[in-house]
Amino acid sequence: MAMIHLSIPIKDIASTVRFYRDILGCTVTRQQTDRLDIDFFGHHLVAQLSELEASHKSITIGRGNYPLRHFGVIVTPDVYDRMLSSLIAAKVDFAMAPDRIFIGTPREQSVFLVFDFSGNAVEVKGMPDPQQVFSAG
Repeated sequence: MAMIHLSIPIKDIASTVRFYRDILGCTVTRQQTDRLDIDFFGHHLVAQLSELEASHKSITIGRGNYPLRHFGVIVTPDVYDRMLSSLIAAKVDFAMAPDRIFIGTPREQSVFLVFDFSGNAVEVKGMPDPQQVFSAG
């Protein structure tokens, strides 16, 4: 088994726990005064306090200007719908509103992009078969 390890900057611990644990449903596996370890859908996400880091909008994708630097997860439609409902209930602003793209192809997917409370861009894709993201079609 292999997993991705990703470190992201955060502005504070409490809002990060709220976003990733309470809203997205991830597990915080370790909490220290300056960092969190998060089980991000089976991958190791480390959220570290850093006042110097900042996210920015830097690239045009589709209909808008979105952050080039982002990460996310590809999940089944039921998990996607649960996450979307939770984000809407928490009144989280969408950087890219929920949409369907690649319609009629094996890569057809529901997608949205949000900023966590520290400004990190998180993209969520919903696909019946997440492995189809590698399809050439």
